[in-house]
Amino acid sequence: ESIPPVFAHVTILTAPDYAAEVATINRYIILDADDDDFQNGGGVMGGHLIIYHTPNVTQIMEGVEINNFGQQGNLGRYPIHFHMCDDVSGSIISKNVVHHSNQRGFVIHGSHNVQIVDNVAFEIFGHCYFTEDGIETGNIFKHNLGAVIRMPANIIPNENDHSPAVFWITNPNNHWIENVA
Repeated sequence: ESIPPVFAHVTILTAPDYAAEVATINRYIILDADDDDFQNGGGVMGGHLIIYHTPNVTQIMEGVEINNFGQQGNLGRYPIHFHMCDDVSGSIISKNVVHHSNQRGFVIHGSHNVQIVDNVAFEIFGHCYFTEDGIETGNIFKHNLGAVIRMPANIIPNENDHSPAVFWITNPNNHWIENVA
């Protein structure tokens, strides 16, 4: 006997237009910034995490949930930010969740050979997975998911978040593998 249509499951094979991504969004390690009242105008100033000038030092961050990070309109204040680290081969940012970000998501700036793998980002103001200046090379963005990306109210001067993207690619000498927007 065949399965009644009401009980048939939708799969990518039976209905590719209705395929969905499913992700676990909770982690045991949580970085949660306080909401700023900002003179009753709403909070756009969260925390920020910066890995700053660490050439040849392997950095590993795995299994962290980050909520309300990023400082809208402030250059360099993002939830996860590799800043001018040069070659950090072996560094892995993996299985993390960034949500309700006030300013961008995962930012690589002047840093090379970082692996950004199996991360989830949603409810992000500005670009989500982002290489900043176009000088970044050898970075691997693999199996990442991004959703619900919005234009921020306070855009960094001379920046391009007017039309934010889940994946902002400034240099083809990086690797973007099986990511989903």
